[in-house]
Amino acid sequence: MGTLAQLKANIASDLSRDDLASQTAGKIADAVAAYQNERFWFNVSRNFTFATLAGQVAYGAADLATIPDLIRIDAMFLPRSQSIYPLDRYEPADFEVIAGGMSGGGRPTAFTCIDQQIRLWPTPTAVYTLRLHGHFRLPAPAGDADGNAWTTEAEHLIRTHAKMLLYLEVLEDIDGATRMQAQLPGLLASLRNESSARSSTGVIQGSGW
Repeated sequence: MGTLAQLKANIASDLSRDDLASQTAGKIADAVAAYQNERFWFNVSRNFTFATLAGQVAYGAADLATIPDLIRIDAMFLPRSQSIYPLDRYEPADFEVIAGGMSGGGRPTAFTCIDQQIRLWPTPTAVYTLRLHGHFRLPAPAGDADGNAWTTEAEHLIRTHAKMLLYLEVLEDIDGATRMQAQLPGLLASLRNESSARSSTGVIQGSGW
């Protein structure tokens, strides 16, 4: 797996500059931030689970570190014995209505997301393990020895965007920044196309009209 150190070294080689290490690290972080809300195959997962507590409605970072970084929960499931129960998703305002309309607790059947938390209804009366499917904000690697999809699958995109920022904001080279900017749409389209291909069912869905 490519690391942050390797990405920085690649950028230094591309620019023929080895005196921009700290600036390069900052621009890599800025480049990652520019694409974190994009939905790619590598920042969508079904591997997030957390356990409920009896009487607890809201769940945040203390219950699952990824919860504040969830951009979109596509689905939530409660596996029990040989069955899997999907939970209904509500917008926060609608959730207030259903949660306020009935008292008591039980097995959760609905959820909403607000205040970087997940809220459940009915209020759990026991420990249940919930599984999430969703799009999350994948962070930039923290240290030189670290790496993730931003330094592997999306390395070319992040490297090019970081170089554009270095040319524009550090080297004050408009021509260089323009060259990098011209490459970005194609690199982004390539990742989007691969993400679409990986998630496609191969079946044309009816429009409903």
